[in-house]
Amino acid sequence: MSHTKDAEMPMPARQESDRTAAPSVPKSLTLNSTRSGVGTGNFGGYGMTNGAEKPSVLHMIMEALGLRNQAQNREPTSKDIGTLIMLGVMFLLFVISVTGFFVMWFTEYYNNTILENLILAENSDTANSWLNPDPKYDTLLKAHIFHYPNIDDYLAGRADKIKVVDVGPLTYQEHTVKDEVSFNKNFTVSFRDRKSYKFLPEKSSIGEHEVVRVPNVPLISAAGPVKRMKAFERLAVSTWIKQFKEPLFKELTVSEYLWGYEDSIIKLKSLGRGRRRFGLLMSRNGTSVDSVQLNTGEDDITKFSIITQFNGMPQLDYWEGDECNRIDGSEPSMFSPHLLQDRSTVNVFLQVLCRKVPLHFEKEVTIYNDIDVLRYRTPMDVFSHPSKNPANQCYCRNTELCLPSGVINATKCYGDAPIFPSFPHFFTGDPVLYQDFEGIEPDAAVHQTYADIHPRFGFPISGASRVQINIMLDKTPILRNQGGRLKNTTILPLMWIEITSGDFSEEVLHTLYLSTFGLNAIQQTLKYGTLLISVTSFSLIVAGVYYLNSRREEQLQESKTSAELEALNGGENIIVVHHIDMPVPLPVQEGGNHQGT
Repeated sequence: MSHTKDAEMPMPARQESDRTAAPSVPKSLTLNSTRSGVGTGNFGGYGMTNGAEKPSVLHMIMEALGLRNQAQNREPTSKDIGTLIMLGVMFLLFVISVTGFFVMWFTEYYNNTILENLILAENSDTANSWLNPDPKYDTLLKAHIFHYPNIDDYLAGRADKIKVVDVGPLTYQEHTVKDEVSFNKNFTVSFRDRKSYKFLPEKSSIGEHEVVRVPNVPLISAAGPVKRMKAFERLAVSTWIKQFKEPLFKELTVSEYLWGYEDSIIKLKSLGRGRRRFGLLMSRNGTSVDSVQLNTGEDDITKFSIITQFNGMPQLDYWEGDECNRIDGSEPSMFSPHLLQDRSTVNVFLQVLCRKVPLHFEKEVTIYNDIDVLRYRTPMDVFSHPSKNPANQCYCRNTELCLPSGVINATKCYGDAPIFPSFPHFFTGDPVLYQDFEGIEPDAAVHQTYADIHPRFGFPISGASRVQINIMLDKTPILRNQGGRLKNTTILPLMWIEITSGDFSEEVLHTLYLSTFGLNAIQQTLKYGTLLISVTSFSLIVAGVYYLNSRREEQLQESKTSAELEALNGGENIIVVHHIDMPVPLPVQEGGNHQGT
């Protein structure tokens, strides 16, 4: 049999037969090189010949990470698998945290998401609250009346100066709702304010039935229009007014002076325009005659609350030039938060003045013990003469008289009535305005307008809007020479009002606190949380890669050691193992004994 022949064959012949039977194997395809995965049909060192098992995904991942020898020689340990899972999770966490880090630190995404709740979208909760606010957010109107106790003595020459007494405050709870509301397709809303008032005697220094001596506003207001009438009409109206024998100063109750009384002059058709009553605040009580249109912020949050039309007109026509006639101001109850971010000047449109008024950032303050706000104030030169503030030049060009610093000519705004608003007690005004008065004491602490605005949402939490209403005396014949010692164009102070926030309950203050610190805390947590997670996940990724690289180095070292041991044991000979049915004698060194098995 062939087995016997092979066994009986001499050693040299058997070696030659082996070389013939087994084809020559190059060194590149020896055991060590095959382990390295070189050759046709291998994928990353794993044989892909017919019948060979395909590598698992885990083996392929380990191969990609450089753990080639480990992947071929044995199954991965649980520690290796855990490391790979940890790397995958940390990489995913790192991507998410880095994205969050850039969003929170370098974009306004968080703020814009919060501010989207402010827009006045139709039927939204915000719009409904704005249209009909809860009474707990009502403002307070505080009225101060100038009482003239010695005016008869002054006019008779028995007093050197006109004494005025600041009587007040008379405090009212002011509730404002929006009437005749229309949401427009151009992302604006049109409305009229409807106000109602409730007297608060506990917050007032006098009652509504107190009697005061005050200028006769209808009589003084009629002087200008009568003077501009045609001769025949002027004569007829002057005759009627003289028959009424209206005094230049009259006694009225506080309630009458503020909220209205029947007046003979007002009843004249040519002067009263159908009205029968007059009161300084009568037009505020009820639906306003003025309509306002403002931006809802739906298309652009930076435009939020900016007034776009007043009485249906995109610009005013009370002043001279586009700059002064441009409305360009916010509604007083809210400001666009984006205007507050860089602490730039904000403009508020005041209907009582028919013009915009700038507010300058002053400082950050804390109110109600723990709520941080931005304090804005009116500049000292807002009512200055054009020689001191050139920006006010266009407020004087359309008037017959440009008065000294401190007052503004608003006759066109008040239907030709000689109304000249100012700050209370002529604050920031030229002393020449009150040189003939006793009792005028301007004080910034109680007479300057300011607003404490929520830094994130842009609505005033506290503050005071303060305006004084004055009337200019025009000594025409209808006064029947009652002016006496009073100089022509004398500015007579009538009253000043102060609009402030109401007394917030503990519930409201708690809500304000949460809206301030709660959202800030969430923002800071997200900012620094994403930073911490980014650093931590990156550190764990580096540690995991370092561990796997160390394992790779160990495997390479083990492979190198194994190769050196094989080289020492096998010499230069190439070992070819035959699978035969009977034992085959192994070659030995020359001079040694041969023994078959």
